[in-house]
Amino acid sequence: MLVKLIRVVLGIVLGHGLLGPLITLVQESWFGGVGWYESPFGELLLAGFLSCVGAGIGAAVATAISRPTGRLAAVVMSVLIVIETTVLVITGKADGPLWLDFVAAASLIVAILVGAELILRLGRSPDRKSAGA
Repeated sequence: MLVKLIRVVLGIVLGHGLLGPLITLVQESWFGGVGWYESPFGELLLAGFLSCVGAGIGAAVATAISRPTGRLAAVVMSVLIVIETTVLVITGKADGPLWLDFVAAASLIVAILVGAELILRLGRSPDRKSAGA
């Protein structure tokens, strides 16, 4: 039980720790800062898509580390996204329209869940796939 807990915590820390820098790399380094009022719509879409890819990668790492617990790491990472978005909105650090912040958070959560699901499905043995079908 303790080993599972350690794996989950380690997975969350490393997965979420990877998610943040990947999103920052996309939005700040590659696009020079992305904002609703400053960026063209196409740039917003591409940066949003690539940010979701970064979130999926972070979730995949978290799930691979904490695999025995299934989707727990992804669920906790999703809750962290909700908390972070709420804090950014409440403190006024989110500079776009409120709906955009909610859509961005929701898309990151979906990407996290998809990244976790991909790792879980890829990790299944062929015998388990045929038994479940």
